[in-house]
Amino acid sequence: MLLVTLQKALTLVAMPYMFGTSMERLSRTAQRTKTKLMDAALALFKERGFDSVTIDEITQTAGVAKGTFYTYFGTKSDIIVDAFWEIDAYYETYSSKNLSRYKTARDKLLAFTRAQMKYVRDVVGNNSLKILYANQAAQPGSNKMITNRERKWHSIVRDVILEGQAAGEFRTDLDANRLSQLFNRSARGVFLDWCVQDAAFDLVKEGVAVMRDFVMAALENTPRQ
Repeated sequence: MLLVTLQKALTLVAMPYMFGTSMERLSRTAQRTKTKLMDAALALFKERGFDSVTIDEITQTAGVAKGTFYTYFGTKSDIIVDAFWEIDAYYETYSSKNLSRYKTARDKLLAFTRAQMKYVRDVVGNNSLKILYANQAAQPGSNKMITNRERKWHSIVRDVILEGQAAGEFRTDLDANRLSQLFNRSARGVFLDWCVQDAAFDLVKEGVAVMRDFVMAALENTPRQ
């Protein structure tokens, strides 16, 4: 699940922290301290569950003072948010290795959606996604990680839509950035529904169906009144 995968990834990927100082701008000592806190937290979450772990236990396990936690994180759930950046590394790897095999932009978007939904279902998991969405909804302002258009998710979808527009597959009355934003909002709607319904439906099957049977019709280059 997410906590296992991301715990291994933390030593390899310097992931930005949306509420504080990014990892690349921290000193080496600060980077090590933040990584220790994240390693300790993710190990405890895996062992006992997110809700059962306290900040005191995280800092004790990491061997740092409790106040140090708040230098890097505002809340316990911010750790999940910080770790979640690893999903964009997966998106980039998947798209660079796999999308070129598909001939049409439509097929590329559906393949990407299938891979995305499978990763969230099998690696992230329903519980971690609930924590992430609750964290993001509680934060003030509109500059949120899950909606950030600088993310690799947005650029991958935008570039495929641009390809589809150039080939005459997709509508051109809206630019690719706007269409990408709408496409990704539809995907987030599926994710949110999956959280609200406590994983009552198969995320991969339903996510692909929503995109194939509904969203693609809105993207297609057909005459509009």
